[in-house]
Amino acid sequence: RRRRLQLYVFVMRCIAYPFNAKQPTDLARRQTKVTKAQLQTIKERFHAFLNGETHIVADEAFTNAVQSYYEVFLKSDRVANMVRSGGCSANDFREVFKNNIEKRVRSLPEIDGLSKETVLSSWMAKYDAIYRGDEDPRKQPQRISTAASELILSKEQLYEMFQNILN
Repeated sequence: RRRRLQLYVFVMRCIAYPFNAKQPTDLARRQTKVTKAQLQTIKERFHAFLNGETHIVADEAFTNAVQSYYEVFLKSDRVANMVRSGGCSANDFREVFKNNIEKRVRSLPEIDGLSKETVLSSWMAKYDAIYRGDEDPRKQPQRISTAASELILSKEQLYEMFQNILN
């Protein structure tokens, strides 16, 4: 009798947990891992930019920063190994580029009427455009929200799912 009661309490806790647990509403924190195929696509996009095959306008300093990022980071064996093991997210790639350009921009001379923060944000916007390829940036949030709605079950959906399992 005691064993049955313990089993009953255990099952009830398992069922109740998803209803009481916090739902992951901030999916920006949950980064998707970069796959080998995506890494290859990213390399191709940056290579196309460096060859002038994209519509992104850039000055020499930005092009040099991208060249360095491409040669030193994207083409490195370490990055390939990290991607193979599932240890890299798109945000990691972005942070590496951001750290790289922050050092470069800090060493640039001050330009009248143009702050270094403005240059940084402009370069990051260009990086994002290269990283995305020719995608329309307005489609991106819609796709993310669609994926988010598929990942998160409402409490009613969870309840219904458990009812179906228990019946």
